[in-house]
Amino acid sequence: MPKFKGPVDVDYLKKAGEIFASIKQISYKKMQIKQGDTVLDLGCGPGVDAIELGRLVSPAGLVIGVDYDEAMLAKALEQVEISKMSRIVSFQQGDASSLAFADNYFDSCRSERLFMHLNNPEQVIGEVRRVTKPGGSVVIIDTDWASLSIDCQSVKIERLLSNYRLENLIPNSYSGRSLYRLFSKAYFSDIQIDVFPLYTNDLELFYTLSLQESVENKALSDNIITQKELEQWRMELKQAALENSFYCSVNMIMVSGIKPFS
Repeated sequence: MPKFKGPVDVDYLKKAGEIFASIKQISYKKMQIKQGDTVLDLGCGPGVDAIELGRLVSPAGLVIGVDYDEAMLAKALEQVEISKMSRIVSFQQGDASSLAFADNYFDSCRSERLFMHLNNPEQVIGEVRRVTKPGGSVVIIDTDWASLSIDCQSVKIERLLSNYRLENLIPNSYSGRSLYRLFSKAYFSDIQIDVFPLYTNDLELFYTLSLQESVENKALSDNIITQKELEQWRMELKQAALENSFYCSVNMIMVSGIKPFS
């Protein structure tokens, strides 16, 4: 589970969590969680979702959050102590492609914005299926980065930067659109697809959530765009923000399914 090639930190994830709050709630419902269930939050980050899931399985259930990043897990432990959920919610450092759990261990599993970071999504979906009980629900959410669209006059620069992000900065950049195929090939049943178009008119928020500055700086250093083009691009977006005309959008994909009994 490689680290994202950009400045992803707790503040970034907190802001993203606020934007995706309604999507998160839908994903919880699709997990069909009951009190007393044992639930996996794969790629748990700082533990925001694990704590919410813990409230759903309380008082006798268990939520285990797994993440590769030890710094994130340290933050998650802090949050679970603050929320007084340590009896129900725990965390483990681990590799998503080789989960340290027995077959048929979890009543339901969830993952959000993890698969874009994976080089081996087929192996990971296989592991998720393995550790889920027959009849259990799996819900995975990810971004379709190819759907990112930014209104601008400099369409050539926008496309250069978008393609650079897809081809160089995100290991599994088409993760959102590939989820249905992964579920189908892993033989889940009752597969459901939900698409959530997100947009913002806030330039600063866009730069934060898309890690756009890192994309631009890396594209410049790799000679994908020139300094003049980058300055032109940034000036155009700032002007749009000043005129309250900035717009960008991207699709989030949620796919859910049931592990069959046979």
